[in-house]
Amino acid sequence: MPTPAPSRDPSRVRTASPASLRARAPVACAALVAAGCSLTAIDPAACREHADCSAAFGVGSVCGDDGYCSELRSHPRCSRSWPPELVEQPQDFGDAIVIGSLFGFTDHEDTRRAAELAVRELELQQGLEGQRVAMLHCDTTAGVDGLDDIEGAAAAARFLAETIGVPAIVGPRGSSRTQAVFEAVREHDVLVISPSATSAALTGIDAVDPSFEHPGLLWRTVPPDTLQSAVIADDMRSRGVADVAVAYQRGAYGEGLASLFESRFVAQGGGTVERQPFESGQFAAIVAHLGDELRTGAIDEVLFVSSDIADYVGFLVAATATDDLAAAYTTAGTGIFLADAAYNEMLLAQGAAGAAALFTHVRGTRPAPAEGTLFNTFAAAYSAAQYGDADASGFTPHAYDAAWLVLYGLARAHFDEPALGGSGIARGLRRISAGDPIDIVATSWPAVVEHFRGGQSIDVTGASGPLDYDPDTEETTAPIQLWAIEPDAMAPSGFGFVELARVDPQ
Repeated sequence: MPTPAPSRDPSRVRTASPASLRARAPVACAALVAAGCSLTAIDPAACREHADCSAAFGVGSVCGDDGYCSELRSHPRCSRSWPPELVEQPQDFGDAIVIGSLFGFTDHEDTRRAAELAVRELELQQGLEGQRVAMLHCDTTAGVDGLDDIEGAAAAARFLAETIGVPAIVGPRGSSRTQAVFEAVREHDVLVISPSATSAALTGIDAVDPSFEHPGLLWRTVPPDTLQSAVIADDMRSRGVADVAVAYQRGAYGEGLASLFESRFVAQGGGTVERQPFESGQFAAIVAHLGDELRTGAIDEVLFVSSDIADYVGFLVAATATDDLAAAYTTAGTGIFLADAAYNEMLLAQGAAGAAALFTHVRGTRPAPAEGTLFNTFAAAYSAAQYGDADASGFTPHAYDAAWLVLYGLARAHFDEPALGGSGIARGLRRISAGDPIDIVATSWPAVVEHFRGGQSIDVTGASGPLDYDPDTEETTAPIQLWAIEPDAMAPSGFGFVELARVDPQ
């Protein structure tokens, strides 16, 4: 929220207009990615809120506790943007609406690009009634600034909320990161919308009884894990699996999915469920232990759960690190089940060299991809932007839809709210599941604007499928895909994902 100026004698304080502030600003300021330029070398400009300073000096200048504009501020994690000039010349974007994105610049580049694609397409539609909309990307990768991924994501989120003043953040990937980000900004009227945070534990940490007047600020374009866990348990039981070990990443996602799976598996007549929690990247001992369990017949299958693709690759490679382990994991009748984040070409590309022998034993689940014209339109635009294959991982279309939903919420808030904040965007998201049908494609933007201009609701379908939000929970539903890995001579890795079944929500 804006920081008000300290109480002073009003006869002695003049709040400068953005135009007068800009007139006294330096000709050029350092880029947002640099240290920023100092405004103390010029006549100080009084301010009452952050907007006074960002409008005058650019994105990254805030109104300080002393009632004067600060120098441009930056963050080491927030170094990319669309358009690129936002981080190169932030002083030129004082009148733009800036939204944030939080994705790993390495492992989650596909979803970062998909979110950016929506903003790029909006730019071709002349923005929001002529007003520019820009996106500032922040990196959630561990170690960028000495922080792990959870702490780093939260720190970047606070920068986006408190310094940049974004009304919404698209991302991050993973339920634990999403929870940390939401907790970091929940007091700042910032909407957080994740394309992949499926943990059922996130339901209810926001508004307990959301309504149009008091909407929740934590949203996602994927359904909670209730259905995914049921599909995994039912598939195992249908194949006669009796005893399972669940190796899961500590945190909201892994712990939540493990608990839901165990409840369903036991209810379906399953036997032992052995839990093996781990920290990301620290599962070598667990791999060896589970190999012994498979070898002796104590368990029939391993369910491996993480929100990070590097863990899935590392697990498969570790499972074939020695002849004894490889023999245990490739014994006839045993299986390896991977959760949704494993559906990524990186699993095949990086795992093929050391773990290809396990591929025929692997099954997995993910939110089922949309099919038909809408997904194909998105995939073509993603490819045309030279981003690669839109279906190379499981959550790319969900990130594209998430960014467009923020833009739709901004459009409704533009006409009906006194200010553009997270709550106004959230009220817009409560107006997208009933009304005239609208497909999430760039050319639908004028129709969306006109509907919200007239106070009408819409019913959207996106690249990830229908986005029908329950007004009582603000959650959506979607089918779950059951997949496997098979040889594919045309693929660079020699392997490809194939669909085994698609399960609709009950």
